[in-house]
Amino acid sequence: MIPQLPFVLWWMWLIFESGRCAEYCKTGEDEGCVTDSSRHLYREGVTCPDVLTYAHHPDKESQTWQEVPERDIIAFSAFIERRTLADGPSVRIVAAGLQEDYNRIGDVHCLLWYETDIGTECVTERADYVRIYPSTLHPDMWVSHFIICPLKRRDIDEMTPYAVSVVPRPCDVPRNLLKIANRRAIKKTNSHALCLPPIYNHFSDWRMLVEMIELHRILGISELVIYNQSMSTEVSHVLDMYAVDPSFSVNIVQWHFPGNKLKNNVNCQRGAINDCVYRMSARHRYVTVTDLDEVVVPRNANTWPEMMRALATTGSGVYMFQHAYFRRNNTGQTPCLITQQSLWRTDKVVPEGKVRCKSMYDTDSLLSLDLHYHYALVPGAVEYLVPPDVGMLHHYRSTPMSSFRENPEKYTYIEDTYMHRYYDDLVQRFNNIVTRANLKL
Repeated sequence: MIPQLPFVLWWMWLIFESGRCAEYCKTGEDEGCVTDSSRHLYREGVTCPDVLTYAHHPDKESQTWQEVPERDIIAFSAFIERRTLADGPSVRIVAAGLQEDYNRIGDVHCLLWYETDIGTECVTERADYVRIYPSTLHPDMWVSHFIICPLKRRDIDEMTPYAVSVVPRPCDVPRNLLKIANRRAIKKTNSHALCLPPIYNHFSDWRMLVEMIELHRILGISELVIYNQSMSTEVSHVLDMYAVDPSFSVNIVQWHFPGNKLKNNVNCQRGAINDCVYRMSARHRYVTVTDLDEVVVPRNANTWPEMMRALATTGSGVYMFQHAYFRRNNTGQTPCLITQQSLWRTDKVVPEGKVRCKSMYDTDSLLSLDLHYHYALVPGAVEYLVPPDVGMLHHYRSTPMSSFRENPEKYTYIEDTYMHRYYDDLVQRFNNIVTRANLKL
Protein backbone atom coordinates (compact mmCIF):
# COMPACT_ATOMS: atom_id res chain seq x y z
CA MET A 1 0.00 0.00 0.00
CA ILE A 2 1.13 3.60 -0.55
CA PRO A 3 2.16 4.40 3.08
CA GLN A 4 4.78 1.62 2.89
CA LEU A 5 6.55 3.12 -0.14
CA PRO A 6 10.13 4.37 0.38
CA PHE A 7 10.27 8.11 1.03
CA VAL A 8 11.59 9.06 -2.41
CA LEU A 9 8.94 7.01 -4.20
CA TRP A 10 6.27 8.40 -1.88
CA TRP A 11 7.30 11.97 -2.69
CA MET A 12 7.35 11.18 -6.42
CA TRP A 13 3.85 9.73 -6.09
CA LEU A 14 2.64 12.95 -4.46
CA ILE A 15 4.02 15.09 -7.26
CA PHE A 16 2.51 12.76 -9.86
CA GLU A 17 -0.90 12.74 -8.18
CA SER A 18 -1.09 16.51 -7.77
CA GLY A 19 -0.03 17.06 -11.36
CA ARG A 20 -2.44 14.40 -12.64
CA CYS A 21 -5.33 15.95 -10.73
CA ALA A 22 -4.47 19.44 -11.93
CA GLU A 23 -4.31 18.09 -15.50
CA TYR A 24 -7.74 16.47 -15.08
CA CYS A 25 -9.07 19.86 -14.12
CA LYS A 26 -7.65 21.41 -17.26
CA THR A 27 -9.18 18.79 -19.48
CA GLY A 28 -12.51 18.62 -17.63
CA GLU A 29 -12.18 14.87 -17.16
CA ASP A 30 -12.73 15.12 -13.40
CA GLU A 31 -15.26 17.54 -11.97
CA GLY A 32 -14.11 16.64 -8.45
CA CYS A 33 -10.77 18.41 -8.93
CA VAL A 34 -10.09 22.03 -8.10
CA THR A 35 -7.57 24.21 -9.91
CA ASP A 36 -5.68 25.19 -6.76
CA SER A 37 -2.93 22.54 -6.84
CA SER A 38 -1.94 23.14 -3.20
CA ARG A 39 -5.08 21.26 -2.22
CA HIS A 40 -3.69 18.09 -3.74
CA LEU A 41 -0.67 17.82 -1.45
CA TYR A 42 -0.74 15.33 1.39
CA ARG A 43 -1.82 17.10 4.62
CA GLU A 44 -2.93 20.01 2.42
CA GLY A 45 -5.88 18.16 0.96
CA VAL A 46 -5.99 15.44 -1.69
CA THR A 47 -9.22 15.44 -3.64
CA CYS A 48 -11.11 12.15 -3.81
CA PRO A 49 -13.22 12.09 -6.99
CA ASP A 50 -13.81 8.33 -6.81
CA VAL A 51 -15.87 8.60 -3.61
CA LEU A 52 -18.25 11.28 -4.86
CA THR A 53 -20.85 8.68 -5.71
CA TYR A 54 -21.22 8.12 -1.94
CA ALA A 55 -21.98 11.79 -1.26
CA HIS A 56 -25.24 12.97 0.18
CA HIS A 57 -26.18 16.09 2.12
CA PRO A 58 -27.75 15.16 5.48
CA ASP A 59 -30.59 17.42 6.58
CA LYS A 60 -29.78 16.90 10.26
CA GLU A 61 -27.39 15.10 12.54
CA SER A 62 -27.93 11.36 12.74
CA GLN A 63 -27.12 11.31 16.50
CA THR A 64 -25.90 7.76 16.17
CA TRP A 65 -22.52 6.21 16.91
CA GLN A 66 -20.89 5.33 13.59
CA GLU A 67 -18.07 2.83 13.10
CA VAL A 68 -14.73 3.67 11.51
CA PRO A 69 -13.68 0.70 9.32
CA GLU A 70 -10.61 -1.25 10.40
CA ARG A 71 -10.15 0.87 13.52
CA ASP A 72 -11.37 0.46 17.10
CA ILE A 73 -13.14 3.82 16.87
CA ILE A 74 -16.74 4.98 16.78
CA ALA A 75 -17.62 8.61 16.01
CA PHE A 76 -20.63 10.67 17.07
CA SER A 77 -20.48 14.37 16.20
CA ALA A 78 -18.42 17.01 14.41
CA PHE A 79 -17.83 20.73 14.98
CA ILE A 80 -15.86 23.49 13.27
CA GLU A 81 -12.98 24.62 15.52
CA ARG A 82 -12.25 28.25 14.67
CA ARG A 83 -9.78 29.04 17.48
CA THR A 84 -6.14 29.04 16.37
CA LEU A 85 -5.08 28.30 19.97
CA ALA A 86 -7.22 25.15 19.94
CA ASP A 87 -5.92 23.25 16.89
CA GLY A 88 -7.95 25.49 14.63
CA PRO A 89 -8.99 25.89 11.99
CA SER A 90 -10.11 22.29 11.99
CA VAL A 91 -13.05 19.94 12.27
CA ARG A 92 -13.21 18.47 15.79
CA ILE A 93 -14.93 15.09 16.01
CA VAL A 94 -16.20 13.61 19.27
CA ALA A 95 -15.40 9.91 19.22
CA ALA A 96 -14.68 6.92 21.44
CA GLY A 97 -11.98 4.31 21.12
CA LEU A 98 -10.59 1.25 22.82
CA GLN A 99 -8.15 2.42 25.49
CA GLU A 100 -5.55 -0.32 25.00
CA ASP A 101 -5.38 0.38 21.26
CA TYR A 102 -4.71 4.11 21.62
CA ASN A 103 -0.99 3.90 20.84
CA ARG A 104 -1.48 1.46 17.97
CA ILE A 105 -4.75 2.69 16.56
CA GLY A 106 -3.23 3.30 13.12
CA ASP A 107 -3.61 6.35 10.89
CA VAL A 108 -7.02 7.92 10.43
CA HIS A 109 -8.04 10.34 7.72
CA CYS A 110 -10.94 12.71 7.24
CA LEU A 111 -13.00 13.04 4.10
CA LEU A 112 -14.25 16.63 4.13
CA TRP A 113 -17.40 17.16 2.07
CA TYR A 114 -17.95 20.55 0.39
CA GLU A 115 -20.66 22.07 -1.77
CA THR A 116 -19.10 24.10 -4.58
CA ASP A 117 -20.36 25.89 -7.68
CA ILE A 118 -19.73 22.75 -9.70
CA GLY A 119 -21.23 20.32 -7.19
CA THR A 120 -19.93 18.21 -4.33
CA GLU A 121 -16.21 18.10 -3.67
CA CYS A 122 -14.43 15.70 -1.29
CA VAL A 123 -10.98 16.49 0.11
CA THR A 124 -9.02 14.16 2.39
CA GLU A 125 -6.80 15.22 5.28
CA ARG A 126 -4.74 13.13 7.66
CA ALA A 127 -6.24 13.48 11.13
CA ASP A 128 -4.82 13.72 14.62
CA TYR A 129 -6.23 11.30 17.20
CA VAL A 130 -6.31 12.90 20.66
CA ARG A 131 -7.35 11.42 23.98
CA ILE A 132 -9.88 13.36 26.04
CA TYR A 133 -9.56 10.95 28.95
CA PRO A 134 -5.80 10.69 29.56
CA SER A 135 -5.83 7.86 32.10
CA THR A 136 -4.05 4.64 31.16
CA LEU A 137 -6.24 2.62 33.53
CA HIS A 138 -8.95 0.24 32.31
CA PRO A 139 -7.27 -0.81 29.04
CA ASP A 140 -10.33 -2.82 28.01
CA MET A 141 -12.64 0.19 28.24
CA TRP A 142 -13.89 2.41 25.42
CA VAL A 143 -13.10 6.01 26.32
CA SER A 144 -13.61 9.46 24.82
CA HIS A 145 -11.33 10.85 22.13
CA PHE A 146 -11.19 13.72 19.66
CA ILE A 147 -10.36 13.31 15.99
CA ILE A 148 -8.92 16.59 14.66
CA CYS A 149 -9.18 17.24 10.91
CA PRO A 150 -7.08 20.25 9.82
CA LEU A 151 -8.60 22.92 7.59
CA LYS A 152 -7.12 25.82 5.69
CA ARG A 153 -7.91 29.31 6.87
CA ARG A 154 -9.68 30.07 3.61
CA ASP A 155 -11.94 27.07 4.23
CA ILE A 156 -13.26 28.96 7.24
CA ASP A 157 -13.38 32.37 5.57
CA GLU A 158 -14.79 31.34 2.20
CA MET A 159 -16.17 27.83 2.40
CA THR A 160 -16.70 25.31 5.17
CA PRO A 161 -17.35 21.58 4.80
CA TYR A 162 -20.92 20.48 5.46
CA ALA A 163 -19.96 16.99 6.66
CA VAL A 164 -17.02 14.75 7.41
CA SER A 165 -16.29 11.03 7.17
CA VAL A 166 -13.51 9.16 8.99
CA VAL A 167 -11.58 6.52 7.06
CA PRO A 168 -8.38 4.52 7.66
CA ARG A 169 -6.65 5.63 4.43
CA PRO A 170 -6.90 8.62 2.09
CA CYS A 171 -9.91 8.44 -0.21
CA ASP A 172 -11.21 5.14 1.19
CA VAL A 173 -14.88 4.44 0.64
CA PRO A 174 -16.68 6.06 3.62
CA ARG A 175 -18.83 4.00 5.96
CA ASN A 176 -19.83 6.95 8.15
CA LEU A 177 -21.00 10.54 7.67
CA LEU A 178 -21.18 13.24 10.34
CA LYS A 179 -23.04 16.46 9.61
CA ILE A 180 -21.07 19.40 11.00
CA ALA A 181 -23.21 20.90 13.74
CA ASN A 182 -21.90 24.48 13.89
CA ARG A 183 -21.03 25.15 10.28
CA ARG A 184 -22.20 28.76 10.30
CA ALA A 185 -20.47 31.19 12.65
CA ILE A 186 -22.88 33.19 14.79
CA LYS A 187 -22.29 35.97 17.25
CA LYS A 188 -21.76 34.67 20.77
CA THR A 189 -23.46 36.40 23.69
CA ASN A 190 -22.70 36.49 27.41
CA SER A 191 -25.46 33.96 27.96
CA HIS A 192 -25.43 30.68 29.90
CA ALA A 193 -26.08 27.08 28.90
CA LEU A 194 -26.35 24.02 31.14
CA CYS A 195 -25.14 20.55 30.16
CA LEU A 196 -26.42 17.41 31.87
CA PRO A 197 -24.72 14.03 31.33
CA PRO A 198 -26.68 11.09 29.90
CA ILE A 199 -29.82 9.94 31.66
CA TYR A 200 -30.24 6.19 31.58
CA ASN A 201 -31.95 3.13 33.11
CA HIS A 202 -35.29 4.47 31.84
CA PHE A 203 -35.02 7.52 34.08
CA SER A 204 -38.50 8.33 35.37
CA ASP A 205 -38.31 11.11 38.00
CA TRP A 206 -40.07 13.82 36.00
CA ARG A 207 -40.73 15.85 39.19
CA MET A 208 -37.03 16.26 39.87
CA LEU A 209 -36.39 17.04 36.22
CA VAL A 210 -39.03 19.81 36.14
CA GLU A 211 -37.79 21.28 39.44
CA MET A 212 -34.20 21.44 38.25
CA ILE A 213 -35.06 22.85 34.83
CA GLU A 214 -37.23 25.59 36.32
CA LEU A 215 -34.72 26.39 39.06
CA HIS A 216 -31.98 26.83 36.47
CA ARG A 217 -34.25 29.05 34.41
CA ILE A 218 -34.63 31.24 37.49
CA LEU A 219 -30.84 31.23 37.87
CA GLY A 220 -30.54 32.56 34.33
CA ILE A 221 -29.72 29.83 31.84
CA SER A 222 -30.84 30.35 28.25
CA GLU A 223 -30.40 26.81 26.99
CA LEU A 224 -30.30 23.26 28.34
CA VAL A 225 -28.81 20.16 26.73
CA ILE A 226 -29.77 16.74 28.02
CA TYR A 227 -28.46 13.42 26.67
CA ASN A 228 -30.90 10.55 26.38
CA GLN A 229 -29.68 6.99 26.76
CA SER A 230 -33.09 5.83 28.00
CA MET A 231 -36.02 7.54 29.74
CA SER A 232 -39.61 6.89 30.75
CA THR A 233 -42.64 7.94 28.73
CA GLU A 234 -43.46 10.69 31.27
CA VAL A 235 -39.97 12.17 31.14
CA SER A 236 -40.01 12.07 27.35
CA HIS A 237 -43.38 13.85 27.37
CA VAL A 238 -42.03 16.61 29.63
CA LEU A 239 -38.94 17.14 27.50
CA ASP A 240 -40.96 17.18 24.28
CA MET A 241 -43.10 19.93 25.78
CA TYR A 242 -40.01 21.98 26.67
CA ALA A 243 -38.56 21.41 23.21
CA VAL A 244 -41.40 23.38 21.58
CA ASP A 245 -41.44 26.17 24.18
CA PRO A 246 -40.46 29.39 22.31
CA SER A 247 -39.38 31.10 25.54
CA PHE A 248 -36.65 28.58 26.36
CA SER A 249 -34.37 26.26 24.44
CA VAL A 250 -34.05 22.58 25.39
CA ASN A 251 -31.95 20.29 23.22
CA ILE A 252 -32.45 16.54 23.59
CA VAL A 253 -29.49 14.68 22.12
CA GLN A 254 -30.11 11.00 21.46
CA TRP A 255 -27.06 9.37 23.03
CA HIS A 256 -27.47 5.65 22.51
CA PHE A 257 -23.94 4.58 23.27
CA PRO A 258 -23.61 0.83 22.55
CA GLY A 259 -22.77 0.02 26.15
CA ASN A 260 -24.24 -3.46 25.88
CA LYS A 261 -21.41 -4.28 23.45
CA LEU A 262 -18.58 -1.99 24.55
CA LYS A 263 -17.26 -1.65 28.10
CA ASN A 264 -17.38 2.01 29.15
CA ASN A 265 -17.84 4.42 32.04
CA VAL A 266 -21.52 5.35 32.55
CA ASN A 267 -22.54 5.51 28.90
CA CYS A 268 -19.38 7.31 27.83
CA GLN A 269 -20.43 10.35 29.84
CA ARG A 270 -17.15 12.19 29.25
CA GLY A 271 -17.89 12.09 25.55
CA ALA A 272 -21.33 13.58 26.16
CA ILE A 273 -20.17 16.53 28.24
CA ASN A 274 -17.37 17.36 25.80
CA ASP A 275 -19.87 17.12 22.94
CA CYS A 276 -22.16 19.46 24.85
CA VAL A 277 -19.56 22.16 25.45
CA TYR A 278 -18.68 22.28 21.75
CA ARG A 279 -22.35 22.12 20.81
CA MET A 280 -23.08 25.19 22.96
CA SER A 281 -19.86 27.16 22.53
CA ALA A 282 -20.97 28.81 19.29
CA ARG A 283 -23.87 30.57 21.03
CA HIS A 284 -22.97 31.01 24.70
CA ARG A 285 -20.00 32.42 26.51
CA TYR A 286 -20.55 30.26 29.58
CA VAL A 287 -21.38 26.56 29.78
CA THR A 288 -21.87 24.78 33.11
CA VAL A 289 -21.72 21.01 33.56
CA THR A 290 -23.47 19.39 36.53
CA ASP A 291 -25.45 16.28 37.36
CA LEU A 292 -29.22 16.51 37.66
CA ASP A 293 -29.05 16.42 41.49
CA GLU A 294 -26.60 19.36 41.64
CA VAL A 295 -27.00 23.12 41.44
CA VAL A 296 -24.38 25.84 41.25
CA VAL A 297 -25.84 28.43 43.64
CA PRO A 298 -24.73 32.08 43.72
CA ARG A 299 -24.31 32.92 47.40
CA ASN A 300 -24.00 36.69 47.08
CA ALA A 301 -26.22 37.24 44.03
CA ASN A 302 -29.55 35.94 42.77
CA THR A 303 -28.58 34.67 39.32
CA TRP A 304 -25.61 33.33 37.41
CA PRO A 305 -25.31 36.45 35.19
CA GLU A 306 -25.18 38.66 38.27
CA MET A 307 -22.55 36.46 39.86
CA MET A 308 -20.45 36.29 36.70
CA ARG A 309 -20.37 40.05 36.21
CA ALA A 310 -18.12 40.08 39.28
CA LEU A 311 -16.25 36.83 38.68
CA ALA A 312 -15.46 37.62 35.04
CA THR A 313 -13.06 40.32 36.21
CA THR A 314 -10.69 37.51 37.24
CA GLY A 315 -10.20 36.72 33.54
CA SER A 316 -10.35 32.98 34.16
CA GLY A 317 -11.12 30.18 31.75
CA VAL A 318 -12.90 27.96 34.28
CA TYR A 319 -14.75 28.73 37.53
CA MET A 320 -14.78 25.80 39.95
CA PHE A 321 -17.53 25.65 42.59
CA GLN A 322 -16.77 23.67 45.72
CA HIS A 323 -18.99 20.86 46.93
CA ALA A 324 -21.46 20.87 49.85
CA TYR A 325 -23.55 17.78 50.50
CA PHE A 326 -27.24 18.29 51.38
CA ARG A 327 -29.10 15.39 53.01
CA ARG A 328 -32.29 14.53 51.13
CA ASN A 329 -35.47 15.18 53.12
CA ASN A 330 -39.21 15.04 52.50
CA THR A 331 -41.34 17.19 54.80
CA GLY A 332 -44.60 16.18 53.16
CA GLN A 333 -45.11 19.54 51.47
CA THR A 334 -46.81 19.65 48.10
CA PRO A 335 -45.26 19.98 45.64
CA CYS A 336 -42.31 17.99 46.95
CA LEU A 337 -39.35 20.11 45.84
CA ILE A 338 -35.97 18.71 46.76
CA THR A 339 -34.17 22.03 46.97
CA GLN A 340 -36.85 23.53 49.22
CA GLN A 341 -37.11 20.64 51.71
CA SER A 342 -33.53 19.33 51.90
CA LEU A 343 -31.97 22.04 54.02
CA TRP A 344 -29.32 20.29 56.14
CA ARG A 345 -25.82 20.38 54.70
CA THR A 346 -22.22 19.91 55.72
CA ASP A 347 -21.01 22.99 57.58
CA LYS A 348 -18.02 23.20 55.25
CA VAL A 349 -17.36 22.43 51.63
CA VAL A 350 -16.31 18.78 51.51
CA PRO A 351 -13.66 18.13 50.45
CA GLU A 352 -12.22 21.62 50.31
CA GLY A 353 -10.76 22.45 46.92
CA LYS A 354 -11.57 21.20 43.44
CA VAL A 355 -11.70 17.42 43.99
CA ARG A 356 -15.51 17.18 43.94
CA CYS A 357 -16.27 20.58 42.45
CA LYS A 358 -18.34 21.24 39.35
CA SER A 359 -17.39 23.94 36.90
CA MET A 360 -18.58 26.79 34.73
CA TYR A 361 -16.47 27.25 31.60
CA ASP A 362 -15.65 30.23 29.45
CA THR A 363 -16.14 28.58 26.08
CA ASP A 364 -13.36 30.62 24.46
CA SER A 365 -10.85 29.02 26.84
CA LEU A 366 -11.85 25.36 27.18
CA LEU A 367 -10.26 22.51 25.20
CA SER A 368 -11.49 19.42 27.04
CA LEU A 369 -13.11 18.55 30.35
CA ASP A 370 -13.58 15.80 32.88
CA LEU A 371 -16.63 15.25 35.08
CA HIS A 372 -15.59 17.82 37.70
CA TYR A 373 -13.24 20.24 35.99
CA HIS A 374 -11.13 20.73 32.90
CA TYR A 375 -8.51 18.50 31.39
CA ALA A 376 -7.06 21.26 29.22
CA LEU A 377 -7.47 24.98 28.58
CA VAL A 378 -6.05 27.07 25.74
CA PRO A 379 -2.58 28.50 26.41
CA GLY A 380 -2.72 31.41 28.83
CA ALA A 381 -6.11 30.55 30.36
CA VAL A 382 -6.20 29.98 34.12
CA GLU A 383 -8.53 28.30 36.61
CA TYR A 384 -10.34 30.01 39.49
CA LEU A 385 -11.53 28.27 42.65
CA VAL A 386 -14.66 30.18 43.66
CA PRO A 387 -14.90 31.01 47.39
CA PRO A 388 -17.94 29.32 48.99
CA ASP A 389 -19.42 32.65 50.08
CA VAL A 390 -19.54 33.71 46.40
CA GLY A 391 -20.83 30.49 44.85
CA MET A 392 -21.25 26.90 45.99
CA LEU A 393 -22.19 23.55 44.50
CA HIS A 394 -25.31 22.20 46.26
CA HIS A 395 -25.37 18.42 45.94
CA TYR A 396 -28.74 16.78 46.73
CA ARG A 397 -27.61 13.17 46.45
CA SER A 398 -30.34 10.61 47.07
CA THR A 399 -28.02 8.53 49.28
CA PRO A 400 -24.86 9.67 51.09
CA MET A 401 -21.51 9.04 49.46
CA SER A 402 -19.35 6.35 51.06
CA SER A 403 -17.23 8.82 53.03
CA PHE A 404 -20.35 10.22 54.73
CA ARG A 405 -21.78 6.77 55.43
CA GLU A 406 -18.61 5.21 56.78
CA ASN A 407 -17.32 8.13 58.85
CA PRO A 408 -20.38 10.15 59.96
CA GLU A 409 -18.58 11.41 63.07
CA LYS A 410 -16.27 13.49 60.86
CA TYR A 411 -19.06 15.74 59.60
CA THR A 412 -21.20 18.42 61.17
CA TYR A 413 -24.48 19.48 59.57
CA ILE A 414 -26.12 22.89 59.69
CA GLU A 415 -29.51 24.11 58.51
CA ASP A 416 -29.22 26.24 55.40
CA THR A 417 -32.41 27.95 54.23
CA TYR A 418 -30.71 29.98 51.51
CA MET A 419 -32.71 28.30 48.72
CA HIS A 420 -36.00 29.57 50.16
CA ARG A 421 -35.36 32.86 48.36
CA TYR A 422 -36.49 31.04 45.19
CA TYR A 423 -39.49 29.28 46.74
CA ASP A 424 -42.45 31.32 45.47
CA ASP A 425 -41.17 31.61 41.91
CA LEU A 426 -40.15 27.95 41.76
CA VAL A 427 -43.47 26.62 43.08
CA GLN A 428 -45.43 28.73 40.60
CA ARG A 429 -43.28 27.60 37.69
CA PHE A 430 -43.44 23.94 38.76
CA ASN A 431 -47.23 23.99 39.05
CA ASN A 432 -47.57 25.70 35.66
CA ILE A 433 -45.57 22.93 33.99
CA VAL A 434 -47.60 20.22 35.74
CA THR A 435 -50.81 21.84 34.46
CA ARG A 436 -49.53 22.37 30.90
CA ALA A 437 -48.24 18.81 30.64
CA ASN A 438 -51.34 17.34 32.28
CA LEU A 439 -49.22 15.50 34.84
CA LYS A 440 -50.39 14.04 38.12
CA LEU A 441 -48.49 14.67 41.33
